[in-house]
Amino acid sequence: HQSDSLGTVRKLNEVTVVARQELISTDADKLTYNVQADPQAEGGNLIDILRNVPMLSINSEDNVMLNGSSDYKVLVNGRPTGMLARNFNQLIKTIPASSIKEIQVITNPPVKYDAEGIGGIINIVMAKRLKSGYSGSIGTQGSNLGTASGNGYINAQLGKFTVSANASGTSFRNPIVYGVTDVENYTSEDYRYQRLDFNSNNSFSSGAFSLEASYEPDSLNLITLSGWANFQKMLSDYDITETFWNTGHLKTIEMNEPTVRTNRYKTFSGELAYQKTFRNDGGILTFSYAIDGNPNSTENDVIVVPILNYPDYHRHSFNTEHTIQQVGQIDYFATLQKTHQIESGAKYTLRSHVADSQDELWDYAEEKWVIDDSNVNDLDYQQHIFAAYASYGYRFSKLTLKAGTRLEYTLNRGLSKSASGNLTFDNSNFNIVPYLNAAWKIDSRNTLSASYTRRLGRPSVTYLNPYIFEESPYSKMHGNPDLRTVVSDALTLTYRTSGETWDLTARTYGSLCNNKIEYLSEVYPDGGKVSTYRNAVIHNHIDEMLSFSWSPGERFSLQTSAMLGYNWFHAPSLEQKNDGIGWSFDLSSNVDLWKGAMGFVAGSISGGETTLQRTYHGVDYVYSLGLRQGFLQNRLILTARAIMPFQNRYNGSTRDTYAENYHQHNVSWYNPRQFYLGLTWRFGKTTINLRHAKKTEVSDKL
Repeated sequence: HQSDSLGTVRKLNEVTVVARQELISTDADKLTYNVQADPQAEGGNLIDILRNVPMLSINSEDNVMLNGSSDYKVLVNGRPTGMLARNFNQLIKTIPASSIKEIQVITNPPVKYDAEGIGGIINIVMAKRLKSGYSGSIGTQGSNLGTASGNGYINAQLGKFTVSANASGTSFRNPIVYGVTDVENYTSEDYRYQRLDFNSNNSFSSGAFSLEASYEPDSLNLITLSGWANFQKMLSDYDITETFWNTGHLKTIEMNEPTVRTNRYKTFSGELAYQKTFRNDGGILTFSYAIDGNPNSTENDVIVVPILNYPDYHRHSFNTEHTIQQVGQIDYFATLQKTHQIESGAKYTLRSHVADSQDELWDYAEEKWVIDDSNVNDLDYQQHIFAAYASYGYRFSKLTLKAGTRLEYTLNRGLSKSASGNLTFDNSNFNIVPYLNAAWKIDSRNTLSASYTRRLGRPSVTYLNPYIFEESPYSKMHGNPDLRTVVSDALTLTYRTSGETWDLTARTYGSLCNNKIEYLSEVYPDGGKVSTYRNAVIHNHIDEMLSFSWSPGERFSLQTSAMLGYNWFHAPSLEQKNDGIGWSFDLSSNVDLWKGAMGFVAGSISGGETTLQRTYHGVDYVYSLGLRQGFLQNRLILTARAIMPFQNRYNGSTRDTYAENYHQHNVSWYNPRQFYLGLTWRFGKTTINLRHAKKTEVSDKL
């Protein structure tokens, strides 16, 4: 008889498996960027990662563009959150990249997603480290510009309970931006030419905390509770010299305008969800309720120091806004006999918004503040969105088909209160959102897919609010309560092929829109400019993207992508057209240098951004390099990064705006050189849990 003894059995406190992960994956309707496979995630922020994601670009004003468009929806873990709704371009500089699992760029979202976002969806999936025991990390980062940040994460699982918490705080100062704006006003004799010489100095601080907990009584039931709290403050100092000349090039007005603007944003979010899995078909039924609160305020102080032909002027304005969004949702998903997939659900969203404003003018004769009601517009606004969706998928051999429809009914009610009286506006929209998807797996290494959907662009409260915001005595802007929902139809074709060490994706995307919202400006004979939003533009777009990744061995990898697109704009009511070619290219690479050390480089370049009235000339680009060194079995990680280290002046794109009655030319520059040093410590005690409950994930693939 042979002994069954296994010898000495040792319990492992922790098992670490090291493997090179795929950085980019694609399917018919989305691209997924695996942040945890990017070495820049350690010691970097979200903005550093977004620059490496195909289809995303960041221009010289730090605005994130999706296929050249700024009209998209940002989700966190598949749901909207007020935390990222405001000041997204600044907040991405504060979120630690190590807290993110992946970034999904969804250009043709299935019907389970809200139809909002003309360009598509950017879904930021936060990292979850679910092991028995506990684990966590703490990190800090600093830069030569005065950036100081700290973050901490902890995860613990004990039996059926899991809890994770994140906390972070950041303070930084943007580089000082210098610029010149020249305007020719065709309607004016005395104020034909205008020049603004300006510099802006912005500082930003934020603090955030999130908590997520789950209870799994058995493999068929799951309860989750999550919450966010975020606080932001942005202080902007502007120094502007404004000069006017008449048609004879004689100076008519000159003044200096020091301006201070303070923005405060707060977000409180929470979600409670219950998930039920059925034994017979493996179907998943989910009930969820979410709430977001966003109390925000803006304080603007404009002073005019007269130099020629302008009186003393001092305006102080306050604007407070409070938005609450509540969402109730039910979803069902099931895969039947491995070849059929069904999805259905219903959702109700209530958005309530209250805005109050007050303007004061300094009376130099009486030496006191006087209330000015001429610009005041207080707004009470509610938006109700009723949605229902259903989809069916079928897999036959190498062919997968999926079709669905989403129905959305929107009811808007608002009351604008101003010195001239109250204005009530009500409007409603009913939209049918179809979705079609076909994927053909040619063989194990080649896949071809096509996807069609419709996207909606609902104007935000900022676009609707008629409050008149005075940037300077000669420049004002306001919202438009008559804006309608934008409708866009999009088609995507994707081909993917791969080898043992490489992967190539080619994607063609096109969209048609007949009522795009555009930010338009008009000038007047007195030299003033007023800007607002209008549904005035027909917009057609097409682009081609190539994405390539190569990992010939365990010590080196390279990823690159390129995009070339064409935009055509036409506003019949304005008798104006414009078109342009946009493009972008990005590259990132990393190499193992010695034990525990990795070097990485990244760069991106883009150009050709175009709107109805604006054309960008030149290019926007950024490059960085860095080194990551691990100590103590990679529990302690030191990261050093340099952004554009070989330049002390960066000239962004020049921008030309052409309208019926004026032409505007803008150029700006700043010092882009930045150096970062970050330190992260990982800790914890985890064990392998063989009886961990199996969770079924809802996949967009059949």
